[in-house]
Amino acid sequence: MASADNGIDEARARITECLSRGSTTLDLSGLGLTAVPEEVRELTRLIQLEVQSNRLHALPEWIGDLTRLEFLSADHNALVAVPESIGRLTELRALGLDFNKLVAVPDSLGNLTRLKDLRLYGNRLSHLPETLRNLTELTVLALGENQLESLPAWFTDLTSLETVWLSVNFLTALPEDIGRLVRLRRLELSANSLSELPRSLGALRELTVLGLHDNPLTSPPPEVVAAGTQAVVTFLAETQADPVRQWSSKVVVVGEGRVGKTSLLRALRNEAHNPNEDSTHGLTVGTLDMPHPHPPAGEDVTMRLSTWDFGGQEIYHATHQFFLTDRSLFLLLWDAQIGWEGSKLHYWLDMIKARAPQAPVVLVATHLGPRPPDLPLDELQETYPGLIVESLSADSASGVGVEQVREVIRQQVACLPLMGVTWPRTWLRAADAVRASVNKHITPEGLNELLATAGVREPSHQASLTAALHSLGDLLYYPDDEELCDLVVLRPQWLTAYISRVLDSEDVLNEGGVFHHSFGATLWQDVERSMRRHLIRMMENFDLSYRTEDQTASLVVELLPWNPPPYQDEWNSPERLGQRELRLRYRLHTVPPGIPTWFIAREHRFSTPVRWRSGALLKHPDGVHAALVTVDRHAKTAELRVRGSYPHDFFAVLKDGFEQTLQRYPGLDITRLVPCPYRYPDGRACAHEFRHEQLRARLDRRPPLETIECPEHLENVEVAFLLQGIERPAADRSEQMTRQVLERLDRMEIIGQRRHAEVRDGIEQARAEVSAMVAEQQRGFLALLRREQSQQEAICPSVVWVRRVSRRAAGHRLRPGDVFQLHLCCEAPGEWHLLEGAEPYELPANSKFTKVVLPYVHQSLKVLKYVVPVFGAAVGAVSEDLSKVMKDDLELMKALLDALPDETRRQLSDRESRSTVLATDHAEFRQMYALLKQLDPEERWAGLNKVVTPEGPTYWLCREHARFYQQGVLGAGTGHEAVRLPSQPGGPGALSRQQT
Repeated sequence: MASADNGIDEARARITECLSRGSTTLDLSGLGLTAVPEEVRELTRLIQLEVQSNRLHALPEWIGDLTRLEFLSADHNALVAVPESIGRLTELRALGLDFNKLVAVPDSLGNLTRLKDLRLYGNRLSHLPETLRNLTELTVLALGENQLESLPAWFTDLTSLETVWLSVNFLTALPEDIGRLVRLRRLELSANSLSELPRSLGALRELTVLGLHDNPLTSPPPEVVAAGTQAVVTFLAETQADPVRQWSSKVVVVGEGRVGKTSLLRALRNEAHNPNEDSTHGLTVGTLDMPHPHPPAGEDVTMRLSTWDFGGQEIYHATHQFFLTDRSLFLLLWDAQIGWEGSKLHYWLDMIKARAPQAPVVLVATHLGPRPPDLPLDELQETYPGLIVESLSADSASGVGVEQVREVIRQQVACLPLMGVTWPRTWLRAADAVRASVNKHITPEGLNELLATAGVREPSHQASLTAALHSLGDLLYYPDDEELCDLVVLRPQWLTAYISRVLDSEDVLNEGGVFHHSFGATLWQDVERSMRRHLIRMMENFDLSYRTEDQTASLVVELLPWNPPPYQDEWNSPERLGQRELRLRYRLHTVPPGIPTWFIAREHRFSTPVRWRSGALLKHPDGVHAALVTVDRHAKTAELRVRGSYPHDFFAVLKDGFEQTLQRYPGLDITRLVPCPYRYPDGRACAHEFRHEQLRARLDRRPPLETIECPEHLENVEVAFLLQGIERPAADRSEQMTRQVLERLDRMEIIGQRRHAEVRDGIEQARAEVSAMVAEQQRGFLALLRREQSQQEAICPSVVWVRRVSRRAAGHRLRPGDVFQLHLCCEAPGEWHLLEGAEPYELPANSKFTKVVLPYVHQSLKVLKYVVPVFGAAVGAVSEDLSKVMKDDLELMKALLDALPDETRRQLSDRESRSTVLATDHAEFRQMYALLKQLDPEERWAGLNKVVTPEGPTYWLCREHARFYQQGVLGAGTGHEAVRLPSQPGGPGALSRQQT
């Protein structure tokens, strides 16, 4: 932001220019202004006025004199009030007041009846004036991050609304008739206190995005919410038509092996005791019916409980975690004969807290002896507050205490949040039909027939119900997985039983965890060969294994040896020790199953032979960067370290993957620690570690606290330096670093022509550094563009390359009659490239090209301009002609932008500098999608594949790069398959893109 003096001078210069030209647009954003200059009052012809990102505490009363204004933006200021005179701006179409300090807005806003876009996000509003009901033409209304506790009854009169932001408020309910807003496409409700959605919301057929994260919802149940917007809408529509209450829930029985879990369940069902009961391998699912202790008046309610009996052997714990869910009752059994410590109560309570932190737990002592069972209950309840609801004892053989356990279960499950929740009658009937099916697995077509017979016939409703049943754990179905999309598992316990055979296999254990697929002929001899392939893919889907490069075996990560193979010589080689290193440590309240083995499987594409049960050495395919992940179960810590010439991007990828793994445990207590980089004169490293959240908080202060004292060596350290690499750098800083390395690379390549070996080595290092920097930029660009998009909403590719159809000698000016090509690019971070053989879209140089394509090009050009240097470094001299063509394309894009009017370029630059989280953000992307959709109605997108990476982000990739994320295709250092670039019009033939 400019200084106040410089800002006012610049503002007056812009006002003078506006007046002399008779312009209808004035942009005074980002100038550090504390007041709107009085001279603006004279610009009575203004249609658009932008004063955002200043230091304004008020808008002037005379603002109402600018009666021709159609667009007024005052976002990101310090406004505490808006003058009543704003009501005179009756031509306004858009009013932006986001991120100010408004506690109220004037009644006169109701006069702005032509308003289509009203943004009040990030203020302090607790109520809305009734006059706003007059704004019946509103299509966008942003009210997120305020203090609203309810919405007024007239809210649903605004029937033109298409996008509404209400996230981060205090809403406990929505208007019952919200279904009147039939044009709604996006409704953001995250981070409120909603426990129930109105059934009329099912009438919103146009709704494609419904944000519900961080609400205590029971209706629709969380499993339906997890299935997506379409599932929620269809669920509510069906519920409105024919509702019925569902009296069912889940009881999960856990504890060490041989503790008597299966025997207790038999006793609770009044079945005969079996003293020779086999130990449970994997998972057994059964039922237990009980009368409701407090049924609704006049009703006789039977609760149908699903009992999940988990094998206690440690090897199964990683598979169990996928079925341990909140909103269940846990029975944690312990053996009174070996004591509560020997029964590992702390371990099991830690697991439940990490995986299902809201679930009630009943402790049950078994194998009773002459002395009553004893345990420090008060201490355990203090350590795990709110978790343990009862402590009992029971003997399954004699029946002593079983009735008391049964009664406690009856009382507790009746209070579970989803007991008695309303479902559509047809959905409940269909769900019961699925649960009653005798089949262990079925085809998707067979499942749809089953659902249709039960009354759910609409394909979209079938898909929504299937997704909900998948989230409930009643079935397993992965429609987006090309290897699993033709199989629906109706009995998860059947699947875990077959997986358990692999985990129990001595042959696999003796092979160091390598499951040769030929072993399946013995371990899975009772299923057909095609089903064996499905079982292997299911293990991969659960991050329990990954395929080797030759596709003939899988590495079962839960069977890796505990002792690490020798790796110190390689990790601590002089070459590695001389590289830059990034480190981040995690302190956990417990190390749950799957940490780090799930992560090792998830990041298999970077795998090396150096891996063990609690760690792995990983390598980037560039051969320069390496990583070490280790877990210390005794100290309850995990550490991620990355070394290389520019480790930042590889570190960010692995950090995202590790964080994604930790997210499977929503109740896990995590402290992130950044090691102090200081070294004492004798070379010893400082032992202090800074808390990551504390460092972030210091930079988030206004003004930021830019240094922090290390309590060990008592000197200040720059916070930005500590976070370098752990947090992504600002775009301008990343660009500056990339430019510096490219300049260094150019100098080295000139010297390198003399064939000095050490210079050639330096060139390779510099090239790897540039590639890592560019990958980081490209990854950051896509993350910023899609920060408000879920995986499902990455609706089309985001990287567009512009090329003029004719290359006649005409320079780079925009000429009447020009036709341009829009090429979609593969979005592989660090390796963006054009596509061979893909037909580009053609567009004349019309208003759409100017208003849609060029603003989007402006946004992405900073990242696109580094495609050619990296491409050139990769393919060498043979690419000179092609590189020249690509450079010419980039010069064309830049020249087209430079030729835009000054006002337009200034607006684009300002738009790029803003940082906000509203629906109005990413307008360029949404407009570009609409244009591409018009050019490509079938959404073929040049053959690009939509790939959800193991770390979470979604990219549109060419076939070759998509394979990089597939199981077993690539390992560290193998490089990518050759990716061919397209032939250029009138230029050389297609050229191969070789590995550096």
